[in-house]
Amino acid sequence: MSWRFRRSISLGKGVRINVSKSGIGFSVGKRGARIGVGPRGVYTSFGIPGTGLYTINYLNKKKKQVSSSPNTQINNVSITYPPEILKKMPSKAPHYLLFIASFILLFTYTPLGILGFIIFAFYFYALSKKPISKAVSFFEKGKVAYNRGDYKSALDNFLKVIEIEPDAISLYKEIGIIYIHLGEDEKANECFEKYLFKYPEDLEAKTHYINLLIKVGQYQKALELMNLLPEEYKNNLFVINAMADCYIELNKPDMALAVLEKGPMRKRKTDTEEMKVYRYLLGTVYRKLGQKEKALKQFQKIYVEDSNFLDVAEKLKEVEG
Repeated sequence: MSWRFRRSISLGKGVRINVSKSGIGFSVGKRGARIGVGPRGVYTSFGIPGTGLYTINYLNKKKKQVSSSPNTQINNVSITYPPEILKKMPSKAPHYLLFIASFILLFTYTPLGILGFIIFAFYFYALSKKPISKAVSFFEKGKVAYNRGDYKSALDNFLKVIEIEPDAISLYKEIGIIYIHLGEDEKANECFEKYLFKYPEDLEAKTHYINLLIKVGQYQKALELMNLLPEEYKNNLFVINAMADCYIELNKPDMALAVLEKGPMRKRKTDTEEMKVYRYLLGTVYRKLGQKEKALKQFQKIYVEDSNFLDVAEKLKEVEG
């Protein structure tokens, strides 16, 4: 059993000094409802007098952030504060302490409490005029707009953040994703390029960037990026298909086949979209290399599972003819 020590000293008019093992704190209020500051920060306390039941809510308690996996879908991107802005944001602790001290003084020495609130108001006003505060305000507006699907408004606000804080490079990832939503692929590419120059290990951003490069026809650049991916990532069927597709577009079917041979060639079922794409690419490569029987076999496997997949029905007729 662990022993705890706590003692409250009343200063009158609802003001108390609370002494415990953790430190010293102050609180003000009446039975059942109090506001105070202690070793763990600013808090409010509510309870039912005489029952021993109460609840404490710490106002400066940080919310847990949910991390996203590298395969997160674009629509599910979680917008978080850029680290370049976080390290410049002033601490909220002085605000809370000044506010609580002023509130307590209203009950003990009113003129000093009023002076404290005046100082708090001036301090808050001066803080709101600082560039970092404006950047935070624009970021918050952009985040709200993004979450409700208003990508144009989100973009305008995030670009204002960059204008105020040019070193907030990590925000270019979110801006790039917004450009994807808006169908502006070239601008999205520029944003991911800036972001990855500083954060080259972000596989999620690399995946978006590679997809965009393929989409706009920059196959060689996409291949260079994919060849730099970790080996375990390059063995992913999505990456194998993407690399093979780039080699096909560059008219290098032999290189495409070498990549596809690393995939699940012996798998019998064509039960996923990625497997359908894989067999389609295999069939295309075999056909380009003059291996019609092998090409026909791949297209037939797709047709059995999904006769409407891409133009597989036409491919079958062309190979058979």
